[in-house]
Amino acid sequence: MLQNNIKQLRTQLSITQRELAFMVGTSQQQIQRIETGKVAAKLSLAQAICNALDKPLNVVFPESDRLINDFRKKRRKTDEDLEAIATSGIEMDSGLWTVKLWLQGYQDYLLLPISAADKRRFYYYFQEKTAPNTERFLVFDSSEYRYALNMREVVFHQFLSDGLRPIVDEEDDACEDDYFNVHITLVNGGGDIPLCVESDAPQNEETCEIGQLNAFFEMLDCEPETTDRYMLTDEDGEDAFIRIGSIAMVRVALDVLEPVEDDDE
Repeated sequence: MLQNNIKQLRTQLSITQRELAFMVGTSQQQIQRIETGKVAAKLSLAQAICNALDKPLNVVFPESDRLINDFRKKRRKTDEDLEAIATSGIEMDSGLWTVKLWLQGYQDYLLLPISAADKRRFYYYFQEKTAPNTERFLVFDSSEYRYALNMREVVFHQFLSDGLRPIVDEEDDACEDDYFNVHITLVNGGGDIPLCVESDAPQNEETCEIGQLNAFFEMLDCEPETTDRYMLTDEDGEDAFIRIGSIAMVRVALDVLEPVEDDDE
C-alpha cells in the first residue's frame, strides 16, 4: 500500500474528499483510491493536491522529493526507477496508455485504458510461463472498470500512447451497462455473459470480509486451477457458477467493487 498524508492534512483543514476532488478536477473515487494508497497519483495531480492542501510535495507524499530528484538526474530511466518513485505515491509516467488486444477466437480487437503502472506489470506478466492446469490472470483498473485478463487467451497486444476511446462496449451499450455491472467474456469466441450483482460492502476489518466480487478478483489473481469454479450471487439472490478455465476476460464496474464511502469529514 502506497503511503501519503492526504487524509490527515485535509482533515486538519476540514476538507472532504468530495471537496478536494472538485478543487483538483478529479473524482471523489479517485481521491479515495489515492488517499488509501491503492493507486499512485500522476505528478500533475499530486502537485494539484499539494496546492489545495497548501503543503509541499514531500509533506503530502513523504520521500517523493528525494526520489524525483534522483530520477531526474538519471540519463536513462527504467521501469524499476518509475516503480521506486511510485512507492512514494507519485507516478512519473504521465502518458495516457491504451492496450490494443485480440482474444483467442474473437475477430474484433479491444482497446482497454490502462495505467502506466499496470502497463509495466502487463509487460512482465508475459515474460512468465503459466503452470499446467492453472490460469494466469492480470488484474488491472481503468477509471471506470476492473479487468481480469486470462494471459493464455491474449493472442496479440500492443501499447498505444494516444489515450484512444475504449472499445469494450463501455459506451455503445450504455443502456445495458446501466443494469449489468459484471461482464464475463468466454474463451474461443464464446461471447459475453452479463450479470447484475449487488455492490460489495466496504471491507470489514474485524472479519476480513471483502465481498464476493473483490474475492472473485482475488481468486483470479492467485493462479487458480483451470477446473475451479466460482459462485456469484446476483441481485435476485440467484447463484451463478463459472468455470475458471472458460474465462477469457472479466469486466466489473469499479462502483460496485469500491463504492464511494460517505465522507463527512
